[in-house]
Amino acid sequence: MTAARRTRRSCKPLCSRDNQTVAPTRQIRRSQYYILGLVGHGQFGRVYCAIHRKTGELVAIKDLHKDRFPTHQFLRELRFLISLEHPSIVTCHALEHSASGRQLVLDYCEGGTLRSLLESDTSLTMQEILGFSLDILAALDCAHRQGIVHCDIKPENILMELVPGGWVARISDLGIARLSQEAKQAGIGHTGSPAYMAPERFYNQHPPAADLYAVGIVLYELLLGQRPFSGTPMELMVAHLNQSPAIPTQVSEPLGNIVRKALQKLLPKRYARASEMRADLMAVYQIYQTQGSLTQPARSKTPPDLDLAPDLPFVPLPHPTTVMGLVPLPHQGYLLVTANQQRVWFYHWAQQGMAAPTDSQGFTLPCPVQSFLPTPQGGVIVTSESLHLLSTTHGLGCIAEGTHPQGVAVAPNGRWFATTAGHGSTPQAAVEVTIRQLTMTLEQGVKISAPVTAMVPTEPGDQLLILLAVDNRHGVLVMRRGSRTLFHTVTRRGNYLGCISTSVPLYSLLPTRRPYRYLALEDNCPNAVLLIDLRPFRMLRHRVDIVPHWLFETAVGYGLLSQAGDFAMINDEGHLLNRMTGLPCPQAMVPQWSTQGPPTQYLWSTNQGETSRIYTVELSDLAPDILI
Repeated sequence: MTAARRTRRSCKPLCSRDNQTVAPTRQIRRSQYYILGLVGHGQFGRVYCAIHRKTGELVAIKDLHKDRFPTHQFLRELRFLISLEHPSIVTCHALEHSASGRQLVLDYCEGGTLRSLLESDTSLTMQEILGFSLDILAALDCAHRQGIVHCDIKPENILMELVPGGWVARISDLGIARLSQEAKQAGIGHTGSPAYMAPERFYNQHPPAADLYAVGIVLYELLLGQRPFSGTPMELMVAHLNQSPAIPTQVSEPLGNIVRKALQKLLPKRYARASEMRADLMAVYQIYQTQGSLTQPARSKTPPDLDLAPDLPFVPLPHPTTVMGLVPLPHQGYLLVTANQQRVWFYHWAQQGMAAPTDSQGFTLPCPVQSFLPTPQGGVIVTSESLHLLSTTHGLGCIAEGTHPQGVAVAPNGRWFATTAGHGSTPQAAVEVTIRQLTMTLEQGVKISAPVTAMVPTEPGDQLLILLAVDNRHGVLVMRRGSRTLFHTVTRRGNYLGCISTSVPLYSLLPTRRPYRYLALEDNCPNAVLLIDLRPFRMLRHRVDIVPHWLFETAVGYGLLSQAGDFAMINDEGHLLNRMTGLPCPQAMVPQWSTQGPPTQYLWSTNQGETSRIYTVELSDLAPDILI
């Protein structure tokens, strides 16, 4: 309900040149901020994620066109914007100038907007809906007391900051919307978003109560999933001026009374101050708290039908399988790598599967196998203490010893690998990330360069989650510090670049085919999955009605599988595409990648005592109603 204290996030750029990173101007590129990427388009210009070149603080850069705002009005408004400090207001820190206009330096909120949350299939609780509204009203109360009216309150202008298990709502564009309004009064008459505009706004009046009317619309939308009025801009204007909103009986009477008062057409009948509306809303919050209904969903959403999983074809193996890998063969099919403890077996897997093997000849490694990392040339078998390179042209050989199984990463092009030593918890002040160049030629065989080391600063008790090769030049060491997750960036040359810190406790990070995007799970939030973009940095949390244990990417979305065999598929926007139950619970899972895009076929292994089964799972099995 109360806004969490804002934390500073710091990082240096993941890379210095990339076609996807477009700075707004040459001048801003040369300033004290480095642009990491475009994060959105607003009515006032583009918004970029950036970092301070010296301090590494993560900020937002809002590009304002120079012809949009008269200088004297802009400077007057900027004085008020910089003076505004509140946990639920996106603070303005500085102003940058360029040939194309001005850029505001603002707090950065990584969790998207309230609009993106509303449009997902995530069910919000009454505690969250009331908490967002209380956050917004506290911010408006602070702004109104200093004579600043927002004039464009809507879900798109409410940014979400992630906290453990939930979100904090923060208002953006405070003052800029009114400045745009004043600049346009002599032209088109009014600006803003007609769906959220109070009646007096259509007459170029913008008292503080107009913001409270917009909050009433937002609260209505949070509670019911739709706005009270819809239609064209002209139809919306007529509705705001003449029609009373219909409030269904599913909204409790005390809460409905607040919405009705906030949406009164006449100013004397509406809330005059944000503090008054907030006090009434706080009283409703306490009623729900006394009733024990704060954690209940505000409204039910109709999910897709729950399908029963079909019978899946499988191949029996005469041994358990806890680790799998697939290596494309030069001519046809794959080399299937299976492992259990120290034992490793190789099988030829044709495109349409394989026959059940009659024997189980394999070999033994010194330590238990933990994972298999694919490379363009084959793959790396990771044991608890060593790495073994598997190449279709050079066979199998040990390339590193004394490694940590979670602290291993291989570059996407297979030309270098990085390792860490030691255990998951670090008592020392720094962790060494060792990077070795890897070359393979038919004439000279496999060559491993002398190691270079990047020192990653840590604190006692930091826990290693995973080491990632995010592109062909950078690695990211992901660590936990209490309930926080840290993303330390290093280069393949051994340079430490900095750290991004988030207050969300993550685990089970999984790479996707989209550059810098990962899936992750969250401690103490069992029904959540997070989509994480490392550049520019963004984190979106989506909730589902299962407890995901396995995460995997598909050609149409992201698959989530529970240990009970329940399955859900979501897309980037958090829409639930399909549900299924009765699937086998795999010990290991591996996709069959294609050059055309994300996989449409997977291999799942399940153990049956001293034997195992390798299931072939087609995307059409998981989402039969989605594929055309």
